[in-house]
Amino acid sequence: MKKRLPASRVYLKDVIEGYYVKSDGDLEPNYLITKDARKVYRVKVVATVVREPFLSDDETYGKFQIDDGTGTIWVLAFRDNTRFVKLVKKGDLVQVIGKVAEWRDDKQILVEGVAKVHPNMMVLHRFETLKEKAEHVRKARIAFDIYDRYGITAKAKVIAKNKGVSEDLLMTIDELYTLMLEQRSMELEEELFEEVEEEEKPAENPELEKAKEAVMKLLREKGKPLSHKFIVKKLSKEFEEETVEEAITRLLAEGEIYEPETGYYEPL
Repeated sequence: MKKRLPASRVYLKDVIEGYYVKSDGDLEPNYLITKDARKVYRVKVVATVVREPFLSDDETYGKFQIDDGTGTIWVLAFRDNTRFVKLVKKGDLVQVIGKVAEWRDDKQILVEGVAKVHPNMMVLHRFETLKEKAEHVRKARIAFDIYDRYGITAKAKVIAKNKGVSEDLLMTIDELYTLMLEQRSMELEEELFEEVEEEEKPAENPELEKAKEAVMKLLREKGKPLSHKFIVKKLSKEFEEETVEEAITRLLAEGEIYEPETGYYEPL
């Protein structure tokens, strides 16, 4: 039986600002690398539920949003794990355990366990989280210094070992720097693309803009994910089918809506 990886106590801010890494192999777990070079496979957080939980009609998908004072994140549940969504309501203080995931650059937690907790648990959680973070940062500072001087070399590994720093931490720092460079490169490309796009921006289509507004209004009114077929049919009296489909595509591209499951849409 495969051993479950330990859950790390973290602040949501560290999760949200971290770098999500999707493993190449199916057997290898995905993970998060925080900005202070902490590799996290599973998280344990104590936070307040800040939105009423949502559960799909067939109870195969659910979600709720939590806030720990450092950040806000969605907690998602699929199939059997939707039972956890039924345990909470807006305003509850809960402890959540789960895996980190990412959807269109937004971090999420795939829930594995939820429990309502006493307010004192928040104090304990913050203390233990700060303690773990401080212990890690102390070693990370030494590791960053070694890496900046010697990189990933035999000498660096020997020095790290003598100073009580693991080789894994050096490797994580190397991976972190690579991810930071990739992100910066993407940001520069996006900035260049935006400049070019601004210069070549096409004339606005009033009908398309109205269709986009109609799609958003419909999604907000229903308050649940709606299928592509339903949206097109509902707006067929006002707009051509092609116009509604293009409006949906544009809203997805602009990050105004997303697909919680294939063919269904919900506003962000």
